[in-house]
Amino acid sequence: MKRRSALLGLTAAVAAPRIALQAQTLTTLRTFGLAVDQCGAMFYAKELGIFEKNGLDVEISLPQDYGAVVTATIGGSADIAYGIIVPIEQAYKKDLPVTIVAPAAVNDARHPNNYFLVPKDSPIKTVRDLNGKTLGTSPLKNLGTYAVEAWLNMHGGDATTIKWADIPFPLCAEAMARGRIDGAFIVEPFATAARSTTRLLGRPYEAIAPIFLGAAYFTTPAWAAAHPDVVRRFQASIKEASVWGNANHDKSAVIIEKYSKVDAATLAAMTRSIYADALTPEILQPSIDFCARNKMIDGSFPAKDLIYHAPA
Repeated sequence: MKRRSALLGLTAAVAAPRIALQAQTLTTLRTFGLAVDQCGAMFYAKELGIFEKNGLDVEISLPQDYGAVVTATIGGSADIAYGIIVPIEQAYKKDLPVTIVAPAAVNDARHPNNYFLVPKDSPIKTVRDLNGKTLGTSPLKNLGTYAVEAWLNMHGGDATTIKWADIPFPLCAEAMARGRIDGAFIVEPFATAARSTTRLLGRPYEAIAPIFLGAAYFTTPAWAAAHPDVVRRFQASIKEASVWGNANHDKSAVIIEKYSKVDAATLAAMTRSIYADALTPEILQPSIDFCARNKMIDGSFPAKDLIYHAPA
């Protein structure tokens, strides 16, 4: 009840602007989101009336088959979608029509939210001790697994000696407890949920860059070219919501709880996402280069080529 009251209080704070907009015709925008903290800016902009202030009536769908969100967006099922950065880069390298219009969450070493965990009573003390071990995460052959392998090699280990087991984040702690795996790469909020039975060995994303874009909002170049003013208003909304979210973790948790169903105690204990307030090649290039080095994409390319550029 307290959380619901808090959400009502937040929305009441923007009631006056919404009333003023009732006489204004809003532009409908169909979007895909993901019920995670990293997608928070979209939810904040919706709940706080920021989209409406910018003349947008944003419909947020949360697809069950999130793995198909890139192809679904290209196919016209949404106008703009939230996407994990690697599938967007992979689509671009396959000459599929995608362009990034706004940044979402960044992976920032100053606010780390990636974890390599081992059981509390594990004899593993250093990264080198992972040699020959079985590790868990999901999905395999993605940014997490390649980051772990690069991190292991960086600290004197040998990634060729490890084995991977495809285990969803929520099940990794139990798999460690049962001895099925020796350690796991996990992100929030699952790392916080596993805190009582595990300990932190390190942060594999340090092998990629101190800061890099982990997710973004994208569309097709054709749609963006046909709707430049809508793109501009979406960008302004996401930027305002991102700045607000970074400065208001307690208040934003109320909104994230509504969409993600992560409980309030976990949200209070976990490392919250940090959202980029500007889309620059500098925060996009590290993941492109890392994916190219690890054959996740067929060669690197300039980050600016994947970023939407508004007409002059």
